[in-house]
Amino acid sequence: MDKMKHRRLQELDRSDFEIVKGEPDIRGWDVKTTTGNKIGEVEDLIIDAQQKKVRYMVVDLDDNDLKLDHRKILLPIGLAELDKKEDDVIVPNVQAEQLKLLPRYDVDNMNPETERKICSILGRKMEASPASNENVNSDFYEHDYYNDDNLYKNRLHEARPAKKESEYESGLKLWERRSEGGIVPDDNYRENEINEDARMEMVRNRRHSYEQRRGGGFGRDRYLQNDRSERRDNSIEGRIRDEGLRDA
Repeated sequence: MDKMKHRRLQELDRSDFEIVKGEPDIRGWDVKTTTGNKIGEVEDLIIDAQQKKVRYMVVDLDDNDLKLDHRKILLPIGLAELDKKEDDVIVPNVQAEQLKLLPRYDVDNMNPETERKICSILGRKMEASPASNENVNSDFYEHDYYNDDNLYKNRLHEARPAKKESEYESGLKLWERRSEGGIVPDDNYRENEINEDARMEMVRNRRHSYEQRRGGGFGRDRYLQNDRSERRDNSIEGRIRDEGLRDA
């Protein structure tokens, strides 16, 4: 039995939820500062299964530009914004020193004490800490750190209606689509527990898809070819070598 599915906070990959159709799936996207420095990439999202809300991004700090130790961390979803044009996630109000202090993400140690610590490091003024095993208050998430509307505010222009509607009607439809935090129950319920190898394969596939969209890797057709064709040399000398032609 997958214990993750019975927790309040769950990894989206291991849950019975999926991203609302038409909403951007930021898993696999780069996370950057406002100056363009790469912090890491979104490996997964942490959802509140009870409230059907996205609460955190799991950010893998591998290959970052800020000399951060390679590990995975959690960032509250309200601190993130979609870039206006590129498929990147921007975190404008998080400093490198704060990122260095954030605890390593551990799926088995996701508890209220960890959540409070993350928020405190990022600058949220916390009340006197209760017992470490005490659940967060009902209003803990009623804070801008967890306002997922912040994520979409640079992309509101993408909510174009099929027919001419008032700004109010368009905004209402957008709100309705996002009223559940961007996730809905997955109709394709996974009866069997997803193992770590299968999950990491999904992560790699999302990363490849992201790189193709950004133009950072091979184009779609070339990506589907084998390694030899990917490395094909298109120079005159290269074509002669590849085609088996030689001077007499």
